Amino acid sequence: MFWFLRSLFHPSVKPMNIVWLRKRILLENLEYLQSLQPQAGIFPVLKSNAYGHGLKQIVRMLRNSGVPYLAVDSFPEYAVAKKYSDIPILMIGETLLENYKKFDLKRTTFCVYNLGTIRYLGRLGKAIKIHLFLNTGMNREGVQEDELSNIINELQSHPTLVLEWVMSHFFDADNISDMNLTEQIARFKRMYYKLLDAGFAPERRHIGNSAGMFKISDDFFNAYRPGIALYGYNPLRSDDPLYKKWNNLLPVLSITSRVISLQTVWPGEWVSYQYEYKPYDKETIATVPFGYAEWLSRTASGKIFIKHRKTFFRQVGTICMNLSTYVVDSAVHIGDEVEILSDNPRAKNSLYNLAQQSWTIVYESLVKLDRGIRREII
Repeated sequence: MFWFLRSLFHPSVKPMNIVWLRKRILLENLEYLQSLQPQAGIFPVLKSNAYGHGLKQIVRMLRNSGVPYLAVDSFPEYAVAKKYSDIPILMIGETLLENYKKFDLKRTTFCVYNLGTIRYLGRLGKAIKIHLFLNTGMNREGVQEDELSNIINELQSHPTLVLEWVMSHFFDADNISDMNLTEQIARFKRMYYKLLDAGFAPERRHIGNSAGMFKISDDFFNAYRPGIALYGYNPLRSDDPLYKKWNNLLPVLSITSRVISLQTVWPGEWVSYQYEYKPYDKETIATVPFGYAEWLSRTASGKIFIKHRKTFFRQVGTICMNLSTYVVDSAVHIGDEVEILSDNPRAKNSLYNLAQQSWTIVYESLVKLDRGIRREII
């Protein structure tokens, strides 16, 4: 009866555009990453709407995975992770000081970047677990080496704070040269041993991101924070000796849409805005309700493809806010499903190709995917 009433008053509407998420692939990617660092804990990074995939959906897919932490960047992300799983949460982003009182302190560990936050958390007088973020060369945030003594003194004055782990972040792990990684690791260890000398005993040390998981072979680091790799994408250059090791990872995400219009266009006529495309022969133009508001970059106009069954069709004309247009053949009909983005990394409509034609990187492409598009787990 409940489901009948729900369908009556809140009917399910099937959308034109759908983001498909392959749970099996996500878990296989996680398993492979774990095999690279079997001694380490793996903390999946779910910031920025789980790299565009859908935070709620990815949390649900990971809730029985056994990972020690889910890493999020903000209070709203924390709230979603808390609602849809029982996994402890690592808050890697900063927040306003007054917001710390609103977290479930039994479920949450905080990455701490500065003296002021440590002092505030200490004054709360509650048992709070923290991961101290060390600035090892990124120079965006974190405790600098010359201020570590002040940080140690502050930590020692607040016995309720538990320095659980110590962390940092690579700034150049996707470079072929490992010189910067070596320098950062050396600085991290110097700062870590100063903490040991002061009487602290952090259980884990983590600095490695996705690329770092492939490049570090040092048991000193016993935790890693994969982001882009978890979702199946390779941050390394194609000439990197380790590039092919990524073949064991596959993209989790694909996107489909529908053909909503077919137009016959004759020589001398135009397609879309600003006279960007003029056919020289009679052509059939298919319109799809997927434009730059949904995700596609206007910069990529005329350079990307969609797939209908087994055939790729080129996008033509200027990509519009909610529409894009493609030259198709007679096999395409109104209502047909088309693939906007493939989960095959070598396809013409892969994310790698889309990012390249958009003059950006896969990270930026992913996180700009419209949050309003329905995500479906398969």
